[in-house]
Amino acid sequence: MNAPLRVSTPEAAPLDPLMPLAARLRRRERLSDDVALFTVTLEQPEMGGPTGANHQPGQFVMLSAPGVGEAPFCLCHAASTHEDGVELCIRRVGEVTARLFDLPEGALLGLRGPLGSGFEMDDLVGGDLLLIAGGMGMAPLRSVLQAALTRRREIDRLILIDGARTMADLIFWPELAALPADVERLFALDDPSGARVEPLITGHVGMALAQVALDPNRVKVALCGPPVMLEPVVRGLEARGVSAEDIFITFERRMSCGVGHCGHCAMGRRYVCVDGPVFSAAAARELGEGLR
Repeated sequence: MNAPLRVSTPEAAPLDPLMPLAARLRRRERLSDDVALFTVTLEQPEMGGPTGANHQPGQFVMLSAPGVGEAPFCLCHAASTHEDGVELCIRRVGEVTARLFDLPEGALLGLRGPLGSGFEMDDLVGGDLLLIAGGMGMAPLRSVLQAALTRRREIDRLILIDGARTMADLIFWPELAALPADVERLFALDDPSGARVEPLITGHVGMALAQVALDPNRVKVALCGPPVMLEPVVRGLEARGVSAEDIFITFERRMSCGVGHCGHCAMGRRYVCVDGPVFSAAAARELGEGLR
């Protein structure tokens, strides 16, 4: 789609949820060869839209690149930790993201959201909280982690398992390595060459999970990663007695329009972009597509 970017203005207030609001690319910080952290700020936040302070962990936005189109991106920070626009962790794949990486800081963009139903933090606190991320899955779970740190007194054990293929693929590793000492963590790399995080195992997150002691009656789990990772991790948790009702997964990759109009993200009788992207493992299995 090569149409010029159309955005809402005070003179033409947003008439429908598909109309983006004007925003600016404020910063772009490289995280790896093909991943960067974008900070995007609304031109006129008084019109509504995602400000960086009005979303829940796991929600997402639709970001428009002039002349190319728009795509969904998760909000990768907690609302309480960042009020200078939204932070989006973006991998360069496809036309929209390629354009976003080529634009200069200060460029005009379009922004819609916050969208979807994210992680309910009230459901995650009160016992132990285990976060399991694979690859880019750390992007949405970073918002959960930051929110959990603000409610640390309500969580007994806070545990992070983060896996990637190589050290270069482990996004946000400097801040994860600097987490408070009372946050238990374990990293998993397929290739540990040049690793700068610890404790570390060679292998995948399922292998790391097997090394972590869990109380299945106290733990809640937030999970995000590539589709091939989800099923074995959920089954591994269930084999240790964790209820599917206590495992929460984000299926962010399925969104398209973001408001349930296009039907692209239909999963069973639900729309991921409206009813999700976060579902319990029990709900996802019942829908028949997210899990078997």
